[in-house]
Amino acid sequence: MKLLRKLFGAKPKAEPIKAAPIPVAEPKAPKPIITLDIVEQTNDESELLKLASDGATSQLRQAAAEKIHSREILEQLAKVVKTKDKNVFKIVKTKLDVFKAEDAKIAELEASAERICEKIERHAQFDADALFKAKLGVLQSEWDNLGQVSIIVQSRYQAALAACEAKINAQAQAIADEEEKQALDKQALQLAEEALSNLKKLAADIYSASHVDDLLNANYEVKIQELNNAVRLAANRHLPLDKLTKEFEQRKQQTLNLIDQIKTSGTVKQLTEKLEQVEDSELVKNTQQKLQQLMRSARDFGDELPEALNEAKAKMDALWAQRHQAEQAAKNTLRDFSELARKGLWAAEQGFVRKARAIQKELQEKRSQLADIPKGIQNKIDDFEAQLAKLGDWHEFAVTPKKEALIVQMQSLANSSMNPETLATKIHELQDSWKEVSKGVQQQDDELWQQFQQASAIAYAPCKDFFEAQAAERDNNLEKRRELVKQLQQYLQGYDFTNAVWKDVEQTLKTARAEWQNYWPVPRKAGNELQKEFENLMEQLFNKITAEYEHNKNAKQALVEQAQSLVNSTDSRSTTETAKQLQAQWKAIGKSWHKEDQQLWQEFRKHCDAVFALRNQAFEAAKEQRLAIVNQAEQLIAQLHAIAEKSAEAITVAKADIDNIAAQFNALELPKEAAKQLHNKFHAAIAAINTQRNAAKTKAEEQSWADLFSALNAIRQYELAVLTQQSAEQLATQKATLDALLTDTPRWPNGTFNALQQRLAKTDQLTSETQIANAGLLRTLTIRAEIVTDQESPESDKQARMEYQVKQMQTAFGQRDSRFELSSFHPLIVEWISLGAVADDIYQPLWKRFDHCRKLAAQVQDK
Repeated sequence: MKLLRKLFGAKPKAEPIKAAPIPVAEPKAPKPIITLDIVEQTNDESELLKLASDGATSQLRQAAAEKIHSREILEQLAKVVKTKDKNVFKIVKTKLDVFKAEDAKIAELEASAERICEKIERHAQFDADALFKAKLGVLQSEWDNLGQVSIIVQSRYQAALAACEAKINAQAQAIADEEEKQALDKQALQLAEEALSNLKKLAADIYSASHVDDLLNANYEVKIQELNNAVRLAANRHLPLDKLTKEFEQRKQQTLNLIDQIKTSGTVKQLTEKLEQVEDSELVKNTQQKLQQLMRSARDFGDELPEALNEAKAKMDALWAQRHQAEQAAKNTLRDFSELARKGLWAAEQGFVRKARAIQKELQEKRSQLADIPKGIQNKIDDFEAQLAKLGDWHEFAVTPKKEALIVQMQSLANSSMNPETLATKIHELQDSWKEVSKGVQQQDDELWQQFQQASAIAYAPCKDFFEAQAAERDNNLEKRRELVKQLQQYLQGYDFTNAVWKDVEQTLKTARAEWQNYWPVPRKAGNELQKEFENLMEQLFNKITAEYEHNKNAKQALVEQAQSLVNSTDSRSTTETAKQLQAQWKAIGKSWHKEDQQLWQEFRKHCDAVFALRNQAFEAAKEQRLAIVNQAEQLIAQLHAIAEKSAEAITVAKADIDNIAAQFNALELPKEAAKQLHNKFHAAIAAINTQRNAAKTKAEEQSWADLFSALNAIRQYELAVLTQQSAEQLATQKATLDALLTDTPRWPNGTFNALQQRLAKTDQLTSETQIANAGLLRTLTIRAEIVTDQESPESDKQARMEYQVKQMQTAFGQRDSRFELSSFHPLIVEWISLGAVADDIYQPLWKRFDHCRKLAAQVQDK
């Protein structure tokens, strides 16, 4: 620069403009002198505001401004000194910038907090699996590192965190409950198995009792009841104990029946001793029956016979064999005697006198060996003696014609068209007549007898098939009835009536009765005996149905009473649930007698309807209460929307009101059906407020850039005026305007204000050479901006762009900034600000290209 000045000469200095004389004012009374000591001693910011704005000296005003820390006071002071005191304004603006930076930091903190809230809210929608708590812990750590945030975001975070923790607690409780349930179920199952095992041992102890008194003193019924309670408690836990419970119930009933049986008949030991001592056959038989009943009871248990029963069985079998042998011998002797008497009577009736006499003699010899002869056998002997006496008086010539007539009559029945039953009756009548005629005849005419027998066989042939078919049908029906009785016995013994389907039981009763009627005719004697057994089984089955009907009736009556007790309750929710449970229990209970069942149902339904009517009243009241809460929430949301429509400054002032509204909203217990929609509306209102704030912030940002570029153009015009050596007065006016512009502009983009001040400070150093150099640097800077934003350069600058890029690569400084990031474009703006005094014809085209790139970078950064 010095060299240029030597070559071309020094720049002529402008003549100073003489100031106009200042009119002298009237002397005023001296003001009180305020010193810096007074400022140091003053802590009242209102007084400091007066000192900073109206202080006598700049040093005093600056000292007062330095002591002010309240944002509100600083903002008031900035408005006062903005055009009045640049130094004080700089101090105030620096302090306010700290507050603005804090606002930006708080805004960023709020945005980060809301992002974390969104993550936790999404996390709360997932199931609480093994990683749920760990993921929540990471999000909590992120939140803990944030710092202090607004009440609204805190409330949102706490609500989302509570939802996650509720899921974790619910999962933990479910796991704990399941583990506890499994432990209790295991204990209950073990208790039930031990109860069944102990019940099995009781039977052996009962059989081994010496005396009935021992049985009574042992209190087996109490022990069985205790075991039954253990099984019932285990079954209440809904374990798969159906098989065990059924086996226990069956064995319990069998054990109780055994106890009653032993109380009535005596112990096994007592019966065994009695069996060995008594001689009376009836007593022996009765004792044997009692022992056999005890054995059947033991076999019903499905276990091996106890030792006491095995010993009793061995003794009973030996005694039975001995007595049976003796009785059988006596029966055989008596049966032989009876058979001999029958043969004698037949011989007498047939006229075989010699044979009849021999049998008579043999009967007299054997009669002396019998102690007593039954009356039936004695009657046979008497008939035999009488028939034998008549044989001598009968004359052959009187019988033959009658026999021949009977033969003719029998032969006439051959190929008869009579009904088989009538024909059989006729044949039997002729046979009876033959017997009557043949009585007492000493000799039989075998030829006539053979003719009569042959004619009888021919005549009876059609009847034989008929009666054989009838007999077969009766036998078949009898067998089917026996099978039906057997099935009924098995049904009564094997069916689980404790868990019976009574509709099926009733159908079984009806079906059995119908089938029994279908199996007819049957043999009379066997059929009568079987009829008694069938009626006994049907009565047992009917009694079970009757007992079930009575039980169901009592159970329903109890439900009616419970439903009646609910009518006067004040807890509608609890009573409604109880009424529903009672209705479910009613459905589970089987039917009873139709008329009584209908009466109970009408009464039960009346009480339930009364309970549900009370529930409906309470429901309407709760509905009104929920509606009131929804209306209150809507009002709070409407207040937020009203605030969102205000200016950004008004929204900032209303921050406390917003927090208060949010606190009131979060305190509401929103109805479940409207909670989601109201929360969405609430967050939408908060978002609208934030949008308004952001819009104001964006607008202020855009205005700051507009103010910057306007100031740049004004500084450039001032620089051009300096280079063209405009008048000092004109330059002073432009300089004052620039100072006021820089001072009055409330906000500058970050890092640009100092660059503007530095450029303005270098105005006096500008030369034409600097102007030419700056024009080249601006062109290069524009090309760099186009490279950063991937924009094409004009044809005239493509060669310069290529040279720049090659040079950058050669010098290893060509590392490209991240594409479309404002942070990489900002240094270019600062460089642009520092390059001044470029002429309009060069500056404006370059500025148009550079500003286009700046806007592209800003758009990408906003995305």
